[in-house]
Amino acid sequence: MSGISFSGVGSGLPINDIIKATLAAEAAPLKRLENDKKFYESQISGMAQLKSRLSSMGDAMKALQGLDKFQQLAATSSNDKLFTATADHKAGATAGNYNIKVLAEARNYRHVSTSMDKTATNNFTGPLTFKDKDGNALKDGGGNDISIDTTGKTLDEIRAAINDHEGLKGKVAANLVNVDSSNARLVLNSGISGEEGRIEAIFSDDPTNAKKDAGLSSDANSLDARIKIDNIEVSSSTNTFDNVISGVTINLTAGASGQSESVGGLQVKRDDTAIKDNIEAFAKAYNDVIIHLNEAKKGSLYGDSTIRSIEGEMRNILYSPTEGDDAADTQKNFLALIGIEVFVDKSYDPKNPSSRNGTLEVDSVALTKALDENFDKVAHILGSSKALDNTQPSGYAERFAELATRLVSGGVKDGQSYKGLVQIRTEGLGKEVDRINDRVDSTNLRLELLEARLVKQFSAIDGIVSRFNSTGSFISQQMAGLPGYTRS
Repeated sequence: MSGISFSGVGSGLPINDIIKATLAAEAAPLKRLENDKKFYESQISGMAQLKSRLSSMGDAMKALQGLDKFQQLAATSSNDKLFTATADHKAGATAGNYNIKVLAEARNYRHVSTSMDKTATNNFTGPLTFKDKDGNALKDGGGNDISIDTTGKTLDEIRAAINDHEGLKGKVAANLVNVDSSNARLVLNSGISGEEGRIEAIFSDDPTNAKKDAGLSSDANSLDARIKIDNIEVSSSTNTFDNVISGVTINLTAGASGQSESVGGLQVKRDDTAIKDNIEAFAKAYNDVIIHLNEAKKGSLYGDSTIRSIEGEMRNILYSPTEGDDAADTQKNFLALIGIEVFVDKSYDPKNPSSRNGTLEVDSVALTKALDENFDKVAHILGSSKALDNTQPSGYAERFAELATRLVSGGVKDGQSYKGLVQIRTEGLGKEVDRINDRVDSTNLRLELLEARLVKQFSAIDGIVSRFNSTGSFISQQMAGLPGYTRS
């Protein structure tokens, strides 16, 4: 409203009050519209939160699709000072026990020169070249043999030239070890461990390696890491033994070869802890949605048909077993048979129902028994995935993931795309808010026009009354001047 105001100067009427009261009566619907708008906006907020919960459930369930999610193996070392290990059933790992004996850790080739004058520039007088383990010259990025010019250089300058050469980065590193104030040794270290990293450093003026300290260089024995697995010796150029036992990776611990005890046990078995964590994640993803639905029904979404529909679809999946080999087998594929049960509040209060009603609870004892007695059944019920393997049925995780996607994002059916139920409901509520905003705008415009009209009308009335009063006053004055006139 414009806020135009004036007092009834001519008429003496409380015109401002009359106009304000009239406008207030006409504006009464605005309060109801604002309340309706807040109600719809709270429903939109509830739907947005529901969408978020459903999306999170979908993501969690997708992460649990596939039998492999329920078939993890754990590899355990009896002596972590010797080695640790991991196992991957997808790479072929199976349960078993092994004795591991550490014979040697992988080492990097090291060339150590004899002690030389640090300041002399004639320790070496020709180019330095390198060969790999097969006797082939090391080459730079352009395919040229790598050569370091040592003529007229001190040991430290040779060290710097080696480390600065782009073709040697990651392959050879040079250092100096100071023997005393005047002398030092040039130490060349291969950047690759084991026999794969063995190199030969050749100074052209020292073809017999006379200036190499064989006693300190580590090229005499094998550089590979070596272990025995149940008395079968295997080697690796690194301290990692990958797939020497199918699907198992063994990592030697630094300093393992120096331990007084060189033998440790390796056990590969099903990782029930990881599997139970996955099952707990399944239940939590489901429960987050159910709790939100229960809370939503206590607020602005009470009685909302979309909420009831989603609850119905989730219950329908929950009470539909994963398909088995036949009808009799299917009836053994309910969640309750593997220790996952539905919580029911026995002290039900219709005025304040528990938000946990309908959530899932994992019976650890029953689940452990199911894993011990029929592990494949647990994996089948939860993790079977037609999407990953069309020979399998859709397990609970896949069916809930599909439901979440369908409710939130929609999809394509019979060649026609469709919107998700939550999306449709949210858009519908948004249109209600838009409709209310339009009504509020039109009502405010009508009130402004009404105010202007009232002001104009009362202005005219006030002028007429003012003129009547003025005329009456004039007549009274004229009559008062007539002979014999008196006012009774």
